[in-house]
Amino acid sequence: MKTAALLAFAFLFALITPVRADERIRSFDSDITVNKDSSLTIAETITVNVEGIDIRRGIIREFPTRYQDERGDDVDVGFEVVSVKRDGRDEPWQVDQVSNGVEVRIGDPDVLLNDGIHTYVITYRTTFQLGYFPEGDQLFFNVTGNGWVFPIDKASATVRLPAGARTTRLAVYTGAFKSKDTDATIAETSPGVVVARTTQKLGSHEGLTVVVEWPTGFVDKPSSGAVAWRWLTDNISALFGLIGLLGSGSFLYWAWTKWGRDPPRGTIIPLFSPPDNMEPAEARFLHDMGYDNKIFAAAIVSMAVKGAVKIAEDPGWFSKTFKLQRTGAGAELLSPMERAAYDQLFQGSDEIELEQKNWQRIKAANDSVKARLQLAHVGKNFTENTGSVFGGIGILILAGLGIWATAGNGIAPFVGGAAIAAGVVLAILFANWMKAPTVAGQAMRDRIDGFRMFLDTAEKERWEVLNPPDMTPQLFEKYLPYALALDVDHTWSQTFEREMRIHDPSGSYSYQPNWYSGRNFGGIGAGALSHSISNAMSSAISSSSSPPGKSSGFGGGGFSGGGGGGGGGRGW
Repeated sequence: MKTAALLAFAFLFALITPVRADERIRSFDSDITVNKDSSLTIAETITVNVEGIDIRRGIIREFPTRYQDERGDDVDVGFEVVSVKRDGRDEPWQVDQVSNGVEVRIGDPDVLLNDGIHTYVITYRTTFQLGYFPEGDQLFFNVTGNGWVFPIDKASATVRLPAGARTTRLAVYTGAFKSKDTDATIAETSPGVVVARTTQKLGSHEGLTVVVEWPTGFVDKPSSGAVAWRWLTDNISALFGLIGLLGSGSFLYWAWTKWGRDPPRGTIIPLFSPPDNMEPAEARFLHDMGYDNKIFAAAIVSMAVKGAVKIAEDPGWFSKTFKLQRTGAGAELLSPMERAAYDQLFQGSDEIELEQKNWQRIKAANDSVKARLQLAHVGKNFTENTGSVFGGIGILILAGLGIWATAGNGIAPFVGGAAIAAGVVLAILFANWMKAPTVAGQAMRDRIDGFRMFLDTAEKERWEVLNPPDMTPQLFEKYLPYALALDVDHTWSQTFEREMRIHDPSGSYSYQPNWYSGRNFGGIGAGALSHSISNAMSSAISSSSSPPGKSSGFGGGGFSGGGGGGGGGRGW
């Protein structure tokens, strides 16, 4: 009676206690062929025990295709399924993309497997798995992967090298990721054929890794161009930057060929007076097709030589300072543009120092000159074509957004960023190159160059060939603002000094302008005068025409799970 009760209790306990599943991989055998083109053709034969617990419709083979190298850059390998069979017959499969690679889902979602033993053969091709080292080419490959949830009773790998290749070094590793256990054998069983076999069962998340090395020359190493292209396609943020640079540069070049080419130049004939009665500021604005502080400096000197302004320079100990004084005469000789700047400078005062404390009046005067020049000439005598430059910048912005969206941890974002920076520099250059004179504007620029040719003639022989008007202090002063504006003030001053010495061989002649005073002025000194005005005044205007606070004051070894291959799998 007691025995019958015990048997009934044992039967009841067996009914309510879950049966421990014995789903496992009975064997995992990989046949790896190293091809001449450096690709691998792999046939994995995986025999599993199915009990309908985790494996119901089939298995999922996980295969990593995306890695990160020691710099943090992405490295992608190729992966292409050739065929999948189960128990000798074709089996449905599909490849799904996952974060670090692919999953091959094997089986029919509408068909449940029968319990028992099933054998899968997965054949695939993969690329960029080999390493190329001075001592030889190498396959460092995770055969089974360490991601299987099932234990593996036994595993093996057969590696077939290209014809004629023989191994130089072999290694094998087993166990969990980073393990250096070697519970396996490995040997070259026949010329160019290496076989590795486990000697212990592999538990869940344990795998088999092999390392096979052979002399160089038996496989085709990828070219430097192929490696670079692969790196770019793997690290898309760098590719975004380079595409942005190429796209922006190509667009800007196309726009320049369409709108930025200058009309044909005419014949340059020396002129002995300013063409078209233009002012010095106009001459530089049209010549350079743009505005800078030297234009305003030339306008101030023009006011001075006309008698409306006196320039007082103090060299100081560390930097030069300039004071402009209204003389009360000569204002009627100023052009409308110069008169507008003159009124802004001396608004409420008869003098002004070119210092930042007076930035509002200086900036207002500078802006008035710029505005009048732009109104008179932009769109009439030359076009800036800034829309094309903004188009190029827009392409760079889109590329920058692409870099931001795909940036990783390696150097690729910096490569992409450097390409964008180069594109910005190129766009700045094109902003100047895109400026193009109209036909009428080009004719005016030709005449300006003719006048500049006269001002820039220093050699006595060439000067006499030109047959210019006699050089006098009045002529020198009259055209000095133009020489400053056209960057030939040094030559113009040399010519003046030479001609004055010729007219007065005794050397007693000295030149002292009544519109300029300075502590270090002596002798003829025209060259020193023009140099001081050209550089120091332009610098003073630049620093004194912006409000304070708007600029900064400071300028070994192998291990289980290592190498390519890897992954793992599960049932579904």
